[in-house]
Amino acid sequence: MNRPAPPSSDTSAFLHALGKRVRLLRLTAELTQDQLAAKAGMSRSFVSLIEHGAHGIDVVRLARLAAALDLPLSTLIRQAELAAQAGGLG
Repeated sequence: MNRPAPPSSDTSAFLHALGKRVRLLRLTAELTQDQLAAKAGMSRSFVSLIEHGAHGIDVVRLARLAAALDLPLSTLIRQAELAAQAGGLG
């Protein structure tokens, strides 16, 4: 059975930048992790893993997270991409 390949440095940088962006947006919206998780239909522990860049996220969950943050999915992805390219700032 094949095991998934470990994330590349590009993927790791993106996940880290995405997590930082989600956390910033959550704090700006004055939401706790519990509140964001409830709005997005996921557990608080999963939101925490995402915010720490420690877990990948499928597109369906990412879309639910973006909607919970009142943001188009494309904008959330683009912001994370730009932050990753800038070295994780943002």
